[in-house]
Amino acid sequence: MLTSNAPAKLILAGEHAVIYGSPAITTRLNWRTACNFALSQQNQLILTNQVQITWTAASLHAHWQTLTERHQAWQTDSSKPLLQALADLPLAVFAWWQQHYPLPSLSCQIHSNIPIGQGLGSSASLIVALLRGLSALTATTLPHDDYQQAATQLENLAHGKSSGLDVAAILTSDRTSWQAGKATALPYFPLQGYLINTGKAHSTTADCVGYVRQHQQNNKQLWQDFSQTTLGLQTALIQQTGDEIKNALSGIHHNLCQIGVVPQRVQAFAKTAQDQCGWAGKLCGAGSIAGDGGGFFWLLADCEPKALCTDYGYDYWLLSTLTKQF
Repeated sequence: MLTSNAPAKLILAGEHAVIYGSPAITTRLNWRTACNFALSQQNQLILTNQVQITWTAASLHAHWQTLTERHQAWQTDSSKPLLQALADLPLAVFAWWQQHYPLPSLSCQIHSNIPIGQGLGSSASLIVALLRGLSALTATTLPHDDYQQAATQLENLAHGKSSGLDVAAILTSDRTSWQAGKATALPYFPLQGYLINTGKAHSTTADCVGYVRQHQQNNKQLWQDFSQTTLGLQTALIQQTGDEIKNALSGIHHNLCQIGVVPQRVQAFAKTAQDQCGWAGKLCGAGSIAGDGGGFFWLLADCEPKALCTDYGYDYWLLSTLTKQF
């Protein structure tokens, strides 16, 4: 038995804007995807929900064609669905590998404690964990750039248009800056506050990316504002200047509300936190263009937000416990 794994990631700043050339800042999280591999006489995939899938070389080829056609349709109509089943993405990884390297008969069981569809890079984590496992199982060396390129291509099939950010965040370092296709490891800095679960987003990352593309892609001033606040937050985090971190988070939250990916209930939570407690925060990830849930929210609070989160029915974690150095 061979086990490979990859962590989750959290975007501290730059979501959506990174697609339009703005910088982004990320951290790794201790939540992970793990894949157990073994050579087998029958190709078998066992998913986190215990659903079992078998495949052949021909069915993998057909699956890749189907996902490619969906992605092409999404280019002209972002409401078109991309992934339709939990097995779609892992099978796409096997199909990609089959196109580039020998794929032996194998069994693979996937385990993950990363919440799906909530902006934590569950897709990128799965892709990287699977590529790492296939590389080890077949004694195939993949350079860092090959991991980045392959995983980004596969993420496109899941999200429509991947900036490469999630993959770079997982592959590069505990704290990473990403801009225009280049990842830069940042000095390690502690992260204060809490990670709040506002509920599963009712729209996919692809839905949100398509919505923002339709309404804001040519808004150069907006993307410049995103860049300035993100760079300001990066400097403040490295220097650990609390007031500047708080101001930057408030600015980024405002920008995310402006592009329409922060649900009204999450906006109300942020306003209550600011007005009643003097706290600041922002969504971390694609957000949502429908429903009440928006995924995870970084709340810079100077004490435990138990009462506020109870009022809204939100679970929360101390962020420092999720972002210890790897």
